[in-house]
Amino acid sequence: MRATARLNPTVAALMCRGLDSGLAEQLHRQGHTLGSLKARTAEDLSALGLNAAQSAAIHAGARAEIPFATLARVLWASRWTCCACRRTGLAVIVHHIRPWAKSRDHSEANLVVLCLEHHAQAHRRVDLERNLDPALLADHKTRWEAEVTGFDARAVLDAAALPGHHWLWFNHLRLLDLAKQLGIPLTRTASFLWAHEQGFVDAHGMPKRNREPFVASGGDGNYLLDYLRSVFYRVIKQTALFNISDDLDRGFLARVIQPGHLVLVQGRHVFKKLTSITEGPGQATAVRRKANGVEVSFVIDRWEAIATSSWGLWLQGAQNVASIVRVIDVEPSADGLHIKATGLAMGLALEGLASRSYLGFQPELEDTGTGFDPLAWLDA
Repeated sequence: MRATARLNPTVAALMCRGLDSGLAEQLHRQGHTLGSLKARTAEDLSALGLNAAQSAAIHAGARAEIPFATLARVLWASRWTCCACRRTGLAVIVHHIRPWAKSRDHSEANLVVLCLEHHAQAHRRVDLERNLDPALLADHKTRWEAEVTGFDARAVLDAAALPGHHWLWFNHLRLLDLAKQLGIPLTRTASFLWAHEQGFVDAHGMPKRNREPFVASGGDGNYLLDYLRSVFYRVIKQTALFNISDDLDRGFLARVIQPGHLVLVQGRHVFKKLTSITEGPGQATAVRRKANGVEVSFVIDRWEAIATSSWGLWLQGAQNVASIVRVIDVEPSADGLHIKATGLAMGLALEGLASRSYLGFQPELEDTGTGFDPLAWLDA
C-alpha cells in the first residue's frame, strides 16, 4: 500500500534539475535533499552515483530549473511513463523535445517523459534506424497522452463490472446535461424506453420530478438505474476522468487539477443533511471527502438515490464510497487545499481504485535549499 506522495518534494526538486526519477527517489530514500546535496563536493556526488552533468545541475548549473508546476503536469499527463516504450514502473526523466541549449524552452509542449533507454536514444544519432528526433518525440507524446486520458475511465468501468458493486446515486440533471453537451443521443440510450414508459424521464430523456420519498422508490427503480448507468458510462468514455484517490497532496493537486476536470475520489466520505426535507426533491446533503490536507466537497439531493438502501443507509453519516465529480474551483484553505465540485455519481465497492492509506499520514515537507517550496501552492 503506497503511503507516500506520488511526487515527493525532494524527488520533484531533483527532477527539476534534470535527474531521473529512479536516482532522485534513491537519494531521497537515503535521506538526502537538494539542499544537503548542494553542500557536497563533486567527488561526494560522484560516489552517490551522479555523473558530471548531474553534479553540475545540483550545484546550480547553467540551465534554469524546470518549474515544479510544469514538471507535475507533464508527469501527470503521461502517468509517469515513457511515451516511447510505454512500459510502466521504469525510472523516467523529463526531456526537452527541442534541446534546452537552443530553445531555452521549459514549456509543457517542449517536455516529454522518457525512460533512461529512450532518453539515451534521443541523444544518440544512428544511421540504420530512425532517430528519436524532435518530430518523432512530439508524435509519441501526443499519441500517448491521448491514450492515457482513457485509463481511469476504463478502470472505473472494470471495477463497476465486478460482483458486489452498486451505484448509489446519480445527479440526474447534471449528468444528462453533460451527455447532451457531448452529443450523446439520450433517446437512443439503453433502457430509455423503459425509463420513459415508467415515468422517470420525459420524451427527450430528461428527468421528471415527483413527490415519492426518493425518485426510484416503488420497486421499478431498476429501469431508471439502467438508463442513468448507460448514460454515465457513455459520458466517461468521452470525457477525460482523473482518479485522484491516491494523490491527495495539496502542492501536487493544486498544479494539475483544473475547473472542468472530471475526477474520482474514493475513501471515507462524510454526509451532512442541509434541510429537514425527508421526502421528494430538495433533500440537500453536503458531502465531504477530506484527507491529508485536501478536501473535496459537493452537495447532493438524496431524492436522487437509486435504491432504498442507498437512500436510507448509505447517503448519510460517514461511509467509504467512491464519488465522481466535476471540479468547479480549486483554492487554498486554512489547512490545505479545497476542491469545490458538482457531484455526478457515487458508487459502493469500486475496488482497486485506491491503494494509499492516509491514516496518520503526514506530508513530507522539507527545506530543499532551492526556490521550490512544497507549501507554496498559491503560485500555481
